[in-house]
Amino acid sequence: MEKEVVAHLKVVFPNGRSALYRLEEEINFNPVGYRVLVPLPSSGKGATAIVVKSLLMPFDASLPMVDSFPDSHPVINPLAVELLKNHLLEHLTTLGEALFKLIPSELDWYQETFVVATDKNPVGLPPSLKEVFELLRKKGKMELEKLTKKVDKKLIQLLKEKHLIKIETRWVAPKFEEYRYRLVLKPSLAWEKLKKIRSQKRLEEIKKLFELLETFIEVSQDEIKVAGVSSATLRLLEKKGIIEKVVYTVADIKPSAIFRQGVLKAQDPPQRGLFENLKTNQRLEKALSFSEWALKNSKDVLIVVPTLELLKVYHHRFMEIFGDRVVVFNDNLPTKERLKNWFYTANKGFPKIFLTTPKWIFAPISNLGLIIADDESSPFYKLQRHPYFNMKKLIFELAKYTRSALVLFSQPPSVEIYLKRNLFEVKEAQNFPKVEIYEGKNPLKDNGFISRLRSLEGETLVLVPKKGYSNLYCSRCQVFIECPRCEVFLTLTEDRQIAQCPLCGYKTKPKECPHCGSPLKREGFGIERVKEVVSFYLPEERVFYGTSPNLFWDREFDNVLILFADTLLSSPDFRRREEFLDYLTKAALLLKNPSEGLFFVHSNHMEEDIIKALQGDKSEFYKNELQMRELLQLPPFSWLYLVAINLKEDKEDLAKEIYREIKTALLPYKEIEVLYSKAPIFKLREKYRYQVLVKIPAKVDREVFKKAVKVLKEIRNRYKYVRVIPNPRSFL
Repeated sequence: MEKEVVAHLKVVFPNGRSALYRLEEEINFNPVGYRVLVPLPSSGKGATAIVVKSLLMPFDASLPMVDSFPDSHPVINPLAVELLKNHLLEHLTTLGEALFKLIPSELDWYQETFVVATDKNPVGLPPSLKEVFELLRKKGKMELEKLTKKVDKKLIQLLKEKHLIKIETRWVAPKFEEYRYRLVLKPSLAWEKLKKIRSQKRLEEIKKLFELLETFIEVSQDEIKVAGVSSATLRLLEKKGIIEKVVYTVADIKPSAIFRQGVLKAQDPPQRGLFENLKTNQRLEKALSFSEWALKNSKDVLIVVPTLELLKVYHHRFMEIFGDRVVVFNDNLPTKERLKNWFYTANKGFPKIFLTTPKWIFAPISNLGLIIADDESSPFYKLQRHPYFNMKKLIFELAKYTRSALVLFSQPPSVEIYLKRNLFEVKEAQNFPKVEIYEGKNPLKDNGFISRLRSLEGETLVLVPKKGYSNLYCSRCQVFIECPRCEVFLTLTEDRQIAQCPLCGYKTKPKECPHCGSPLKREGFGIERVKEVVSFYLPEERVFYGTSPNLFWDREFDNVLILFADTLLSSPDFRRREEFLDYLTKAALLLKNPSEGLFFVHSNHMEEDIIKALQGDKSEFYKNELQMRELLQLPPFSWLYLVAINLKEDKEDLAKEIYREIKTALLPYKEIEVLYSKAPIFKLREKYRYQVLVKIPAKVDREVFKKAVKVLKEIRNRYKYVRVIPNPRSFL
């Protein structure tokens, strides 16, 4: 006899494991991308999983059943399940790990066992038992595991036998459910049950609550809190059956008004558009008109910006035009608002605009038609933690999978995008400044430069890519003073009383050299020291200071000065020239009138191809960059893996042993290069750092690539102090 064929789900967990579960009954929707609550066969406790496949299979009684679908929408775009599969191997991750890293962490629920006090009267209890019971009654509930660390298990068992406590397993979930309370009994009957209460304070609280409930029928937790009713009073009334708690999950959000049509002229976006060197206001206006086109065509819009500062600028402007069609999502929102906004994107029936940062591109948007990525060259498009995805690459693929129009704003384009320019309709704004270069150690000691400063008119922005006041130098030892926890120079803060480590935050009040006791000298210029000097020559109300042009998205200036710019080139990063050009270009875009305003750069390493790129001719710069990377076998011509070894003690033998293990395992594959070194910052936060760099040519045989990645994954899993970073942006 053939077995009955029933519906099953393949699910994945945050730890990367997968499992099959039976469905008790058929469902009428595609469950891929949905969250499910399921029992774990090993412990019986519940856990959160994401559905990655739905399939029909013969009935198997040994397979556990799904407990429930807690949401009315997917928690992640179902397309992400297929799209991410292509990136798991090279990022040394699993589908479960990847999916759970790309949804809000609050959606990962779990079950916990709690000890709950009952409403029985603890008559005749010995002091030790009574103390435990009173603790539980005060708290309402307590995790069993936490309680057993404080209290003898025998006492807990005795309380259970006397029916003074209950042990319950409950879901631990964030507060994106809304609790409201309503009366079950009429107040007259309720007061009969409350005759024994003697506390005047408690009686006053109950009276206030009854007045609220008689007026509004249902009352929220916030309203109860404002009225001054304690949670202990609520629990008492619940136990006595006088009130009941009603749970509302986050409701579907629907717009209260149509967006303001006609305010903007809708503009058809190119299917693949690359817009270079636009000022912030120009990018905003483009994004607004493209978005109006999408909404009028009943399409959803995804807008990705790399920083919270820029996200705020977009959000403010878009809300002015599109009102409640706009939803924003970032890590800084309160939990309830984050989850409400996340599920907002899945609502069908009305088009919407989702503004977010790169990590959250796989929100469950229902009808995506347009993706806009601002500042695509920003390093924030790469996840800084495992699995280190390049989110820009995933944005391209999401646009392809959804057949959405894709618009990139670049100032300037990254090397990877420049290589793909032929795939885009390219439009470049002619915002090219006249660049004035100053070569020398310190322009602030040059009378000619000082005279120039004094002659400046209008508003001036002074940029210095270094925080703080200055470093500290011992003339006798001829060394800069370093942080004792890190191998980096301490920086004097603005008040010049405290020296601070820019990496670990260590602070000290330096008076003399820790090595020889000699007085210390201030050496070098941070933004605060430059501000102190420049303020002598320019009126304070006309000068603005900053360490990055990104801080001034919504401003324009008559003059822009970049002092001590070579700090940007000191980083041990193969992208440093690219990032140098990026910084200069963004600074130049802050000029009100590029052809007339002063764009002054203090640099001793301002190469000719960078100057040409600033003035509109980028071909030589990108040609040189690509030649250098191809010669050294760096991305995009190879896969680069940084094996970071962080040790509590300086044990180079251990680091070299790991290097030899990797080298030996990859020795058969002659095209793969394995290099060993100390990290550029060898000591960081009291850890000693070594690194192994593995270069795998981009065109290597796929089977060789798989074997190499397997070696790296095994190394990472075997040593808890080892991280493996695919295509790192920095070797620091």
